[in-house]
Amino acid sequence: MKSTDTLADTGFLVALFNDGDTHHAGAVGMLQQLAGQRLYTVWEVLTEAGHLLDDTAWLNLLRWAAAGRLTVLSSDPADLSEIADFTERYADGGADLADVALVFAADRTGIYNVLTVDRKDFDRYRSPSGKRLKRLWLKD
Repeated sequence: MKSTDTLADTGFLVALFNDGDTHHAGAVGMLQQLAGQRLYTVWEVLTEAGHLLDDTAWLNLLRWAAAGRLTVLSSDPADLSEIADFTERYADGGADLADVALVFAADRTGIYNVLTVDRKDFDRYRSPSGKRLKRLWLKD
């Protein structure tokens, strides 16, 4: 995978597909800046997005991914014990499964760029290999 490839978290996808979201215009602009680069996410993020989007936006997200605009990665069940340990390590901040799965995907793919509205958590998370993810969107 190229170093310009990027992971997409729930907040970015929700903002992209919900034109009423306060970050919608920024998400659309960021997507334009990333033209030609691959976007990846994990099933856990899609599940979380499905709970936050209305039916039409959810279907649009699914069709967009199906058209090849977003590659959906599977988590490895062999990582469950490490995922539990990671979640416990960050329990004070409420590390949710979608975040943790994305962090684990970063190590599996070598992609450490992330699109997220979750500044607090993604600024403190370190991947299992100790690497920091780099927020490309909603910079301070």
